[in-house]
Amino acid sequence: MSIVERLSGMLLGRLLCQLGVMFACASVERASAAAEPGGKSGSLYVDYGPFVDWVDRSTVTISWEIARPMVGRVHWSMPGGKSVEISDQTKDRRHIVTVSDLSPDGEYIYHIAGVADGEAVQSKQYKFDSSFYYGLPGVPASLPAFGKGKLAGWVAQILELADARAGYCLVLGGADGSLALEVLRQSDMQVVVLEQEVARVQQIRTALDEAGMYGVRASVLEGSLDDGMLGHMQFNLVVSERHLIEGRLPAGTGTEVVRCLVPGGGMVVLGQAGELGQAQRWLGQSGSRLVRSSNGEKSWLVYERPSLAGGGEWTHQYGNAQNTACSGDDLLKGELGVKWWGEPGPRPMPDRGPRNPAPLSTNGLLFIQGDRVLFGLDAYNGTVRWSFSSPEMRRANVPRDSSNMVAAGDRLYLVQGRYCIGIDGATGQRGMRFSVPEGDTAKHQWAYLSATTEMLIGSRVKKGEEYLGDDGEWYEKYETKFISRVTSDMLFGIDPGTGVQTWEYKGGAIINSTITIGDGMIYFIESRAPEAVERSGSIQPIERLSDQQLVALDLRSGQTKWEKGYDFSKLQYMSYLVFSKGVLVATGTDKDKHYHTYAVAAKQQTRKDKDGSPVLIPAGSQLWEDHHKEGKGHHSGHLQHPVVIGNTFYSDQWAFDLTTGRQVRDDLPERRGCGTMSASNHTMFFRHYYHGMWDIGTNKRSQFEGIRSGCWLSLISAGGMLLAPETSAGCSCTHSIQTSVGFMPRVFE
Repeated sequence: MSIVERLSGMLLGRLLCQLGVMFACASVERASAAAEPGGKSGSLYVDYGPFVDWVDRSTVTISWEIARPMVGRVHWSMPGGKSVEISDQTKDRRHIVTVSDLSPDGEYIYHIAGVADGEAVQSKQYKFDSSFYYGLPGVPASLPAFGKGKLAGWVAQILELADARAGYCLVLGGADGSLALEVLRQSDMQVVVLEQEVARVQQIRTALDEAGMYGVRASVLEGSLDDGMLGHMQFNLVVSERHLIEGRLPAGTGTEVVRCLVPGGGMVVLGQAGELGQAQRWLGQSGSRLVRSSNGEKSWLVYERPSLAGGGEWTHQYGNAQNTACSGDDLLKGELGVKWWGEPGPRPMPDRGPRNPAPLSTNGLLFIQGDRVLFGLDAYNGTVRWSFSSPEMRRANVPRDSSNMVAAGDRLYLVQGRYCIGIDGATGQRGMRFSVPEGDTAKHQWAYLSATTEMLIGSRVKKGEEYLGDDGEWYEKYETKFISRVTSDMLFGIDPGTGVQTWEYKGGAIINSTITIGDGMIYFIESRAPEAVERSGSIQPIERLSDQQLVALDLRSGQTKWEKGYDFSKLQYMSYLVFSKGVLVATGTDKDKHYHTYAVAAKQQTRKDKDGSPVLIPAGSQLWEDHHKEGKGHHSGHLQHPVVIGNTFYSDQWAFDLTTGRQVRDDLPERRGCGTMSASNHTMFFRHYYHGMWDIGTNKRSQFEGIRSGCWLSLISAGGMLLAPETSAGCSCTHSIQTSVGFMPRVFE
């Protein structure tokens, strides 16, 4: 049984959003006009932001940037109708104001105002819902003086060594509860104390209860590690009050401690009163180390659990920059169980219908884009580590565009307007930004986004040329307003370390949904029809996007390596491009819902002909093609994005050999309801009324009844977990549970 099940009634991990660092920016930015291009006289374009960050339960800051210096003012309307004007009294481009006395459940309306060239100007109107607060209750100032003096300093050192301020902390072996209380005081963690002695259990419960923390942010369990009462991969920090204060090791075996730690950063920190050599032998981990405290007086035993070998990641809309919709996770297979469930629920999420961006996960973190709210969660225990409101953050109709966020290493990148913002994945702090290059940047914004630790890749569109999906659009029918493609007029590369633009490419009208990266190359389809080129950077009807070319660029230099004309005119509903193992596959459906698929050699290769003689195949040469009627027959069956696992290309209801195009399966699981497929190396995930799962090796099909995914891609695999954020908001289909869930293979339990 997991710790979450045992601690029902406790708040699911929520953490105070850390205030965004707005102005420490590496950029290639340029100023834009104060008045919004094409806007009405007196309209104010907010260049960067606004961002609403929580300070505490009743206080937020609002930060923004505009093109010209003016005194920053926010017109703030309260739920009861009363309005106030808040100003930082500073004439500048960058502003931050503080709003206090928020009610715990109210919808506020605000806009930014100022005076430019003697004329009063104001931004569009924004909304802020104060019920979307995910911080934990604070520790009362009147707490008993357990944490004074030496213990307070020790806890500060422990938290610094572990780089831990949020999540779950396990205190092994209690004394009087003082360590647990001090961890609560100095961090935003939830604490579980595990102690065998009944008398001590009661004493610690009483101390926590008197402090107002028992059952709120802390719990005490009677038992030891070897009782198996704690969930696998649950705790971000493990300490021992008994060892710290009394010098005695906790009951149980050290291997059980490691089992309880979250992978990729979960830490054990032991020290002070206890003998560390003995503790190191008890822990039994070769990766543990002894370190000096910051004042050099005492040593600590520190162990950090590494990431799971074979665990995959989901860094882009379709898993990776190759668009395979497969995470490469080798661990996620077999029977699954619920590891955690909770926030975010349906209220802060956008309507499920407009085909919204997928969640992302890397380094044990889960990133979820709500309705103008961004969340960072712990992927292994569901703790909401941070969140902030960003009313200009929105992207929809992803099958005809691209996502607006990607993850790389310990960083999340988010597109907002003309900027790509670099966000610290663990804290949510906005630490850098990069601007769309060249031209009048007030008229352009960032569109496509991809990232590695060494390179940011972006594309450029005209301002306002994006799908927002705010009117309940489903983007299902064959209508121009739904199927038109977002096209870019430029691709560019930026060094994320320096903010320096390293290259750019300008050619035809680049179809954003086809931009694909693999093996050091960037591939995409573009139209070179004169009218399409003239209107590149806008949403264009498919009929205009003729004279299509498949183009390959070098990732580092942006130089064209090869290009070839193809007739992709049958890809009418949508246009996808996938790369794997040296093969590019373009696919889509026509208005009669027939799939058309074309496989192309991404690089020069040699194959054998029928008599075994080697045949040279130039890059850009077609390898095979397939044409078939849509098999699903309903609920966006004609929009399915393909999945590539190993050497198999899964499309609609069929599977093909990636290299030859030979059909290898025609028995993919039934998928009732909207959405598209995703996969680990051994398992495929989809919606069949509810969450569905197919073990490819055993052909076993499973269903998690009562809960469903959204209308596009929202079930992702990473780090040995199946992560399923709530994405069913606004749906009237038969399902009863609207919650975010983390599933874990039973083999780990």
